[in-house]
Amino acid sequence: MNSKYYCLVLLMIAHLSAKQIINFKEPRNALSIVKKYIPENPVILEAGSFDGEDTVYVSKFWPQATIYSFEPVPKIYKNFCKRTRNISRIKGFNIALGDSCGKKSFYVSCDVNSPDVPSQSSSLLAPKEHLDYAPHIAFNEIIEVDCLTIDEWAHQNNISNIDLMWLDMQGNELETLQASPDMLKSVKAIITEVEFVEAYEGQSLYADVKKWLESQGFTMIALSTTAQWFGDAVFVRL
Repeated sequence: MNSKYYCLVLLMIAHLSAKQIINFKEPRNALSIVKKYIPENPVILEAGSFDGEDTVYVSKFWPQATIYSFEPVPKIYKNFCKRTRNISRIKGFNIALGDSCGKKSFYVSCDVNSPDVPSQSSSLLAPKEHLDYAPHIAFNEIIEVDCLTIDEWAHQNNISNIDLMWLDMQGNELETLQASPDMLKSVKAIITEVEFVEAYEGQSLYADVKKWLESQGFTMIALSTTAQWFGDAVFVRL
């Protein structure tokens, strides 16, 4: 571990101890943490659903949930549809969520050993330090995708509330939330990926996400730092 990582980890451990924040390892562990803050039949928005494996897990965790899932990469979305086709409570959308509406460039990632298979690091943002911290991941393709704000998507689909947001948007989480103040008012809990380094160009970092969500009435109750340069944070309305 280099000195930058070492200092970061020490700071995060100190923060967790001082604030008595729950420390968890896997993103799925966060579901149990937020369970008491949302209804038994929650409306869930999942951004960055990838192949639907986690989506199916969520549908089993909350058998009465309605889940709206977003995956903008067409190849991955096909796999998502195959995996979730028999679960009517899961509604898939082959679009990106972001801070504005329209066509946008999307940077598709892959493992260098499987260049034709999209991986989970794709983003609306161009890669930056991600290239150093995960050298086995390449960004060889840029595609054009449809993008909507959460507020506009909700308006188009007559969605009035969201109880839980699970966001894995590779650095674009905060800007997406800021662009949709109307739907954010209904949200009771947010599980979001956060980065401690500028993995993608111009992205907001962990401290920015935390500060802004706290200004919107949320409290951070849990944080995962096992990956060192990125993790997941849990915010709820107490």
